Amino acid sequence: MCHSCALRSHGAAEPSVCMYITDARHFLDEKGAIAARRGPAKAMAEFHAGLIAHATDFDDTGVLAPTCFKCKKTVVKFVMAQDDAILWSCPHCSAEGRVSHWQGTLWDLSDRPELGS
Repeated sequence: MCHSCALRSHGAAEPSVCMYITDARHFLDEKGAIAARRGPAKAMAEFHAGLIAHATDFDDTGVLAPTCFKCKKTVVKFVMAQDDAILWSCPHCSAEGRVSHWQGTLWDLSDRPELGS
């Protein structure tokens, strides 16, 4: 359940969109790989892995933006927050989220060595 939907279920004013708040470490096993083997948890983890790779591809090597996991209609847009969280949104269904603690994951491409080094 997203953060906004949880607030709604506890009587808070109804927000216009759901905000998915994610700590990337929560999807990982002890080796740093995606822990879930099937189902919605695996799909969500794969979406976040793709988002992290795309957002940290600072050398623009062609990592494609992931398709929204919710509507599956279009690719998501992202910006980096001042605290290095990845803020993403879907222009089609208005789903949005914030991913933190992605640094050092297998999909973090920000510190990879240059090719040929």
